[in-house]
Amino acid sequence: MTIRAAVRRAAPPMPLALATDRFLEAGGARTGDVVEVPMPGGAVRVRIAGALRALPTTGPGADPAGAVPGGPAAAGSAAAPVDGGALLLDLRAVNRVLATRAGASLPPTEWWMFPEPGRAAQVAAALRGRAETAPGQVLVRDETARELHDDPLGAGSRSALLAAAFAAAALAAVGFAVSTAGTVRERAREFAVLRALGAPRRMLARLLAAEQALLIGLAMAIGVAIGTALTRAVVPLVVLTGQATQPVPGVLVELPVGRVVLLLAGVAAAPVLIVAVSALRRAGPSTALRGQEGE
Repeated sequence: MTIRAAVRRAAPPMPLALATDRFLEAGGARTGDVVEVPMPGGAVRVRIAGALRALPTTGPGADPAGAVPGGPAAAGSAAAPVDGGALLLDLRAVNRVLATRAGASLPPTEWWMFPEPGRAAQVAAALRGRAETAPGQVLVRDETARELHDDPLGAGSRSALLAAAFAAAALAAVGFAVSTAGTVRERAREFAVLRALGAPRRMLARLLAAEQALLIGLAMAIGVAIGTALTRAVVPLVVLTGQATQPVPGVLVELPVGRVVLLLAGVAAAPVLIVAVSALRRAGPSTALRGQEGE
């Protein structure tokens, strides 16, 4: 006697997905839509739960195999001649759907590991030393960042930006120095009259220093604001991968506060020195007045 039993299995929930902006634009979809993703054994319906700007290992110049970061699977359109974006799927949820189909499964093609701080190089060396692993298949984030930083395609642009920044600082220092020297020369007669009336030299020097500090400080504050905005807008555009594409995740721009302060101090050094020299001059008011009359 043969007994057959049929076990009813609850239908698995619909997997959720995160889509890149390029995928939504290419497919005319939006958040909340249900799309069909080609899978072994037939397409799987997934719901787009959110949007992302981009996904690592996908897009132009990326490995067409897609990405499976520590469990989720990313199905991209890298095989197409034009970048159509990518989907980030939950591997476990997708395999629950595929488990209802005979012989269908979706094995991961890439794993992302999170070693303890300071042990990334040791873990990478251990993986590369295994016989079944090709060294080029193991990628380390710090190594990738170092390659991007040292890549000549972006190093040249960064060097040009750095040279332009120093040139602008030098021109600003010269301009401030000339402006301060001109102001001291123009105010010499006024200060000579005030000194003849009994005004202390130190008070006049403080007056000149406060006037120049206000003008130079305001100019440097505006310059720092404009420079910061330009740096954050331009640097991500000049840091490129070996395929001349922007890296994913995007470039994080950080301005070193100490170096910025030193640069500003160098710009302000020349006018400060001119004010100090004018304050230390020992010429009497009569001498200054005669010099002004002779001119």
